[in-house]
Amino acid sequence: MNHKRIYIGDLAPGITESDLFQMFGQVGAVEQVTLVRNGAHGLHGFAFIEMVSPEDARAAVQRFNGSEVEGSRLIVYTVPPKSRPRPNERT
Repeated sequence: MNHKRIYIGDLAPGITESDLFQMFGQVGAVEQVTLVRNGAHGLHGFAFIEMVSPEDARAAVQRFNGSEVEGSRLIVYTVPPKSRPRPNERT
C-alpha cells in the first residue's frame, strides 16, 4: 500500500501532539499530527498522523502497533487518504 496516513488508537490521556511528533519522528519524517480526545474528561483518544512517505508510514506501523505507551497498548495502522469527489461526478 502507498498510504502515508496512519491512525493511532487507544492513546493515554497524557499524550500530546508534541509527544506524537517526537515518537513517530523516530522512524521517519512527520508532516502533520491531528489529536482527538474522546470526551471532556481526558479519556483515551486517537490521532491521525501524516508521514512524508509510505515507507515511513509502514515503518511507524511496524514499530508502534501493539507497543505500550503510558500504560496503553497502541493500535496503529495505515489508512487511505480522504476521498475527494471527482470533477465529473454528480453529487
